[in-house]
This record gives sequence, C-alpha cells and structure tokens, in this order.
Amino acid sequence: MSVWSWLRRWFPALRTEFVPIFYDEAYRLPLTGIENTVGVEPRGVDFTTWYLLEKHVVRPADVYRPRPVSYAELSRVHDAAYLESLGRPETLARIYAVDPSEVPVDTLLSNVRLVCGGTLGAARLAFGRRGPVVNMAGGFHHAAPGRGGGFCAVNDIAVALASLQSDGFEGQTVVLDLDAHPPDGTAECLAGNPKVWIGSLSGSDWGSLPEGVDETRVPDGTSDDDYLAHLRALLSRMPKADLAFVIAGGDVLAGDRFGRVGLSVEGARRRDQLIADALRGVPSVWLPGGGYHADSWKLFAGTVLVLSGMGGRRIKERYDPLSARYRRISRLLVREGAPLDEITITLEDLEGSLGLGGDPQPRVLGYYTAQALEYALFRYGLLWQVERLGYSRPRVEVNATGAGDRIKVLGRAGGQEHLLVDVVVERRTIADEPYFFVNWLSLRHPRARFSERRPQLPGQEVPGLGLAREATEMFVLMARRLELAGVAFRPMWYHLSVVARARFRFVDPTRQGRFEALMRDLSQLPLLEATRAVADSRVLLNGEPYRWEPADMVLRLEPQPLDTDAIAAERERCLFTVEPRH
Repeated sequence: MSVWSWLRRWFPALRTEFVPIFYDEAYRLPLTGIENTVGVEPRGVDFTTWYLLEKHVVRPADVYRPRPVSYAELSRVHDAAYLESLGRPETLARIYAVDPSEVPVDTLLSNVRLVCGGTLGAARLAFGRRGPVVNMAGGFHHAAPGRGGGFCAVNDIAVALASLQSDGFEGQTVVLDLDAHPPDGTAECLAGNPKVWIGSLSGSDWGSLPEGVDETRVPDGTSDDDYLAHLRALLSRMPKADLAFVIAGGDVLAGDRFGRVGLSVEGARRRDQLIADALRGVPSVWLPGGGYHADSWKLFAGTVLVLSGMGGRRIKERYDPLSARYRRISRLLVREGAPLDEITITLEDLEGSLGLGGDPQPRVLGYYTAQALEYALFRYGLLWQVERLGYSRPRVEVNATGAGDRIKVLGRAGGQEHLLVDVVVERRTIADEPYFFVNWLSLRHPRARFSERRPQLPGQEVPGLGLAREATEMFVLMARRLELAGVAFRPMWYHLSVVARARFRFVDPTRQGRFEALMRDLSQLPLLEATRAVADSRVLLNGEPYRWEPADMVLRLEPQPLDTDAIAAERERCLFTVEPRH
C-alpha cells in the first residue's frame, strides 16, 4: 500500500474527490420469492446506495441515472435466438431460480437492460475521469452468448466492451473477476479477443475455461492473508491496462450461502485497496457481482469507501439501511406536514359528529386515514414495488372490524382487482405497556403460484409479496408516532417467529428460551421442513409431544435488558427431537 493510500485510509479528510456511481431504484429485482428461497437480498443494491448517500460518502450530484442498452447493443454479444427466448417467463425463471408465474417479464428485462446500461455508462465516464466509476449493480459473468444462468441474463461487461469497441476503442482491457465463482460466461463472450485479459480468483471449480483466462481456484475457507497473496500474484501477471472492469464480488465473505472463500469484511477491504492501487490512473468500472449473505451489501459499500479514500471507516454491525431510510423519510414527511403526520378535521368528520352526514372518515387507531396511508406507501416506495409486480392502480381501504382496524391494499391485474395487503391492528397492553399490535398480516401475490422452488408454508393461501421487512418498518414508525412502546404480534406458526427473531423477542423469557432451544435443535432442517414438522406435531420436547405455543413477541422502540439467565436456563433444559414422517 502506498503512503498516500495509507494516509487517505486513516485520515478521510485528505480525500480529494468523490467517486461517481450509476444507480436507479429499478435496479431492485422484481422477484418476490428469491429472498427466502434462494438467499438473494433483493434490496442489497438499495442498501449499499442508501448507506453511501446517508453517510455522505457519495453526494446526490455523484449519482448518475443509467440509460438502458438497446437490443442492437445486446446483439453484438448475444445470439438472436437467445435474446428472443428472454421474452419467455420460463427462460428467465430458470436463470433466476424462480417459478415462471413469479416473473414479470417486461419489468425484469427492463431491469436487466438498465443495469447493463449502467455498466456501459460507467465505462464511458471512466475514460473521462481516468479513474474509477461504480455501477451499483452488474457483474453478470455467467451469461454467455447463447445462454444465461446464475442470476445472469446478459453479460454487461461484454456488452459494454463491444459498444466501446464499436465506438473505436482499441486499447488493452483487463477484467478482474473477484467473485467467488468463475467467469465462465465472460470468458466465452470474450474468447479469442487478443486485447482482453481476464484474471480471476474463485472458490469453485466449474470445469475448464477458454484458453487465455488466468484463473486461480483458492481453497475453501481461504484466510485473508492467503487470499491476498494469491491476489498479489494475479496482479503481477496483469498486463498494462487502458480500461479495467472489476467485479468486487460480495460472495467471498465467510458464511456466504453459495461462496466458499471465507474472507472477513476487513480482508475484502484489503482486497479492494490492492486492486485500487494497482489500477491508479486507469479508467475502471467497479461492479458488485454476487453476494448471498446478510452482510454482502457491506462489502460493496466498503469497496466504494476504499475508492473514495475512506477505507478505514467501519460500518456499524447493527446498522440497518432500511430502518435508517424510513426514519429519514418520516422526518421529511413531518417537515412537509404530510397527511401521515397530521390530523385534520374534515367536512365529513364534522357532519358525522353532528349527525348530518354518514359515518365519520374511518381512521386506523384514531389517527391514520386511507388517504394518509396511501400517500405514505407512495413516499416509501411500496406502491411502486407493487406496480412493478404487475398490479396497476393500487389503492388503500380502511375500516373497523371486531378484531381491530383493518387496512387493505388492492391492485388490478388480469381485468380484476386483487387483495394484496390485508392487516388488522389495534392498541393492546402487554406487560403494562401499550403496543401497536398486529392481529393479522397477509402480504399476497396472487399472480404468483406455489411450486417446488417456492413451496407453500403453513397458513399461506397465495405466495407473499416479499415486503415483510418494509411492513415492519412502517409499523415501527406508526408505533413511534402514536407514542407506543413498540410493535407486537403473536406468531401462529414456527416459521413466522424464525423470520421475526432478528428484531422481536417473546415477552416471557422462558418462552424465549424454549424457542431458542427449538431453533437450535431444528437448525439442520430446512425452514419449510422444520415448520411443517412443528405444525404436524412431529416434534417432541424432552420425549413428550410438543404443540406450538402462540405467544406475544415484541419489538420495543427502547430496548430493555433481557432476563438472560431465565432464557439460558430454559434453553438448556429443553431438548427437541423430530419424529420421522409416517
């Protein structure tokens, strides 16, 4: 590491410039099931970008909106028959490991073309800067001329390079692929091009690659130091470049679902710093590649920190980009005096109170009207996400039921209106404190269907919308606005408590201890199999039949110390076993 790099790393004030990024909200994949079935975090691109903007690593002026590539540009790399096949949901479903019913073809293809355009735009901007430019998505290195796979429908690097060469670029290009998987598609797309060098460090052996690829397969669980030694050797063989593409893979982190490399977050920072130093003064495009770990977004955020001369800055372990963004939007709504944050007396309210009109305008918990909620869902981006899944004209209804206040979100598809969100909430006192209690929550994607890839969970009528985390954040903000202690619900199925466990706890410490023991003892089973075993009463507790215990779980706005002794004692007392299915 150079002295200047070391100084910039530990003294961020010495940074001299901001790094441009290409990003669009439409970079988020419009696939609702991949988070739970495949392990892909569809919000990852947003998480990274939101963090960089909030922490002023990137300024709004540094964010460039990409232009989608044309089919003419795609056809320079990909076969006509293959491009035509991308218009079929079955083709895209195979590439993204989902059921065809879940694929909104036009929206997904627009996403792919937009990301590809971001890589091309970043390359053109990099020439003018003689330095790094970041595309917040991309690195689709498994897409070959006539096929796609591994979440890669088209090869953005090859398409960008073909467009640049069509414009007259004849210089030496290097592709540094530091994803955990080999660049099979990129190698096939660029095979035989004497002005391209591909260097790769991967943790998987996918068979032979075309001649000319400098591929190193690192052992499973490679340590930071050993990995960096391999990288230094690879960089020593890299030719002098006129343009570089770097896939700073997020799937190299230890514990990644599909990657087996084993780097720490710090090791990934050191990786990026080595490459940044080696490419100083070279136009370069940086791409995130894959990542199948809850912290994968942090790795690419770290990449941009390194490129910005702030590689020494650490991301707090418990930092949640979604919570931070929603809190920021909520503050903006307060300053704007938006409908979500004010109570106004309408003519309908006045007439109702005087007996001159119909019922007063219904309000959720006496506060939120349907219009206020619809505006909030618009501002938080949730209505747009629903529209991307193929539901037009979304709207909100509010009414009272015997179990609480009901909120419904409806949208049109296939000539009819569908119920998409159905939630019933009330104020409820738990342990002498008032909570925003969710009696019922159903997030519904009726255009999708259950399949072997996305099986039906207990209690589900149709597949979900993939917006459970966003819904939780909305409930948290509503609880805060109503000055309640937090959000609470009562999970009727094992899998619901597993999904909620990161932020919710059972109120009763012994119940929390039993739940932790149950999770421990069922950890070797897939979640679907585990929740079905509990639902089918095939689970034994200390040798006796065990029935799932619905009990209150709470997310406190102001955390309190847990009774860790009681939780631990119950956890150690309990031993769960599973009887085989008869």
